[in-house]
Amino acid sequence: QFETTGRFVLLDEYAVAGGGISTELVQDDHEDFRTEARERDSAWVKGDVGAEDRAQHYGHRAAVVLLTGPDVTAKGFLARKLETVLVAEGRHAYLLAPENLQRGLDADLVDTKPDEIIRRFGEVVRLLTDTGSLVISTTNALKEPMKHIVQTVQTLVNPIPVITIHMAKDLQGPQPDTDLIFAGPENFDDCTHQIIDLLKSRGILTEPPRGRADFQYSI
Repeated sequence: QFETTGRFVLLDEYAVAGGGISTELVQDDHEDFRTEARERDSAWVKGDVGAEDRAQHYGHRAAVVLLTGPDVTAKGFLARKLETVLVAEGRHAYLLAPENLQRGLDADLVDTKPDEIIRRFGEVVRLLTDTGSLVISTTNALKEPMKHIVQTVQTLVNPIPVITIHMAKDLQGPQPDTDLIFAGPENFDDCTHQIIDLLKSRGILTEPPRGRADFQYSI
């Protein structure tokens, strides 16, 4: 980067792959969250057990599975089902219900502060993923557009992967850009196994869960 001119160059290994000129700074709706996450992570107090150690011990990486969609699709039931199956396999999975936060951590807030409710939710998710857990949650109690919720959580927990599962009333019409889409209620056993297969294909779960897993971490 050349700060005085606003120019930048893209490198691929030792070859120049492209370049350009920055003409203006464009803010987005998540800039404040991004700044918060960057400052928080730069001062994060770490123990001697790192993410790789936990992944090797648990047989999986930390990740977030976020179920979205209308309340009538029973995504809360699917979330509980997924947690039950993962724990039965020996995984460190936890169902984080936003409703529980509203009765405790968010008891001082009202519905007029939806961004702060989502921010606190994202920070709790960040803490849980730091333990190496698979965090499962829904957007049931978060009164904001789905895309805003997902992007906020992704910003606050980055680089932890956020897997989005959308449960629609039916598959008619346009659907959101998520990792999986179900028309609920469905066969919840089948849906659960599809999610688990997706987690395996993304390299989040390994087999067997109690064995030594071969994870590659970059610095």
